[in-house]
Amino acid sequence: MSAQQLDVKKSWQAIRRHRLLVAAVAAVGVLAGVGYGFVQPPMYNASALVVLPPPPQSSDGSTASAQSIDTQVYIAESGPVLLSAGQNVSPPLTPDIARARVKATAVTEDVIQIDAQGTTAKQAVQLANAVAQVYLVFITTDQKLPGDLGKRTGARILETATEAHGGSMLVHSVIYGGIGALLGAIAGAVFVLARARGDRRLRLRDEMADSVGLPVLASVSSYRANDPSDWANLLEHYAPTAVDAWALRKVLHNLALDVRSGQDASLTVISFADDNKARPLGPQLAAFAHSVGIPTSLVIDQNLEFPAGQPALEIHLVLVDRDAPQLTDTERTTRTVIALSAGTVTAEELARLAVATVADDRTIDGLVVTDPDPFDRTVGRVAQAQRRNGPRLPTLLTRTARRTR
Repeated sequence: MSAQQLDVKKSWQAIRRHRLLVAAVAAVGVLAGVGYGFVQPPMYNASALVVLPPPPQSSDGSTASAQSIDTQVYIAESGPVLLSAGQNVSPPLTPDIARARVKATAVTEDVIQIDAQGTTAKQAVQLANAVAQVYLVFITTDQKLPGDLGKRTGARILETATEAHGGSMLVHSVIYGGIGALLGAIAGAVFVLARARGDRRLRLRDEMADSVGLPVLASVSSYRANDPSDWANLLEHYAPTAVDAWALRKVLHNLALDVRSGQDASLTVISFADDNKARPLGPQLAAFAHSVGIPTSLVIDQNLEFPAGQPALEIHLVLVDRDAPQLTDTERTTRTVIALSAGTVTAEELARLAVATVADDRTIDGLVVTDPDPFDRTVGRVAQAQRRNGPRLPTLLTRTARRTR
């Protein structure tokens, strides 16, 4: 897979991950578009048709060449015509506004269609007829505008404007609301991508495993514990889902902690003190182990202990500082894992913790990820070199399998 494909994939994942933010900005765009639609109300359209005069006769009785139709269109949209026509409508319009609302088009070599817009149907009809009438005066009189009507020599209005079309506020609001939603969604996506570009936090299991060269043992959902009552409820009444129960059982099995022979075992669960999603993993694991018949005790900072009978499994919860992790005053155990949640730690922070753990003469047996990214299809158990050089490996399934030919 090329770097460009990876960037596109990560960009799309970032947009999907923050889809609520993009949707919120798009909703603001809808409101802004509808508001603009009320400030700029829908315009009504009216049309009038003008027939040009026949070509003039020369002194010898022959017909002179007809004037260019493009010239007549230019005259119909000229400043003197629009100035006089704008003064003949109610309320009067300035030449600039009249120029923005009037469009003359050559339908044939002899017929010009004058389209006019107005905030009301009456104004659109008045403006279309006024431009047609003033244009006739301009081409049939020798006097400069504004002046009297003069004597007409054949040019006439073929069809006056009698009614206007359009002006639906509903359609107008839908159009501007849709444009606002599109622009808002684009702005939200650009904002998300700009933030994601500088975001170095690890979200994929493969990224976490590659950063320290350790496998991801399992992924579980975190338990929301905000106060002492929540922690007490976790230790006494924790009931994981079937998926989480299987993941926790795999952790115990992979670490050889699902003891049945009565031999004592111990585990240290290290997590960052400010990682609220990963911090409850130690108590979750202790409560689950006790629920499946493994006598377990939980030790927190060597001060608080929650025993369960004669413990065969002792789980130590160690919380460390993100910037300066230290494990020198904690008790040694037979196994050690690092608990972290997706999107909360950078590769540098995770490596710093791994260095501090190894410096304390401990061996890290793996990682446990809480609340994995919903768009993460990696497993974090295959070495990076093997993924690059070996055949394509399966990813996590997200849908039911389809039969292929």
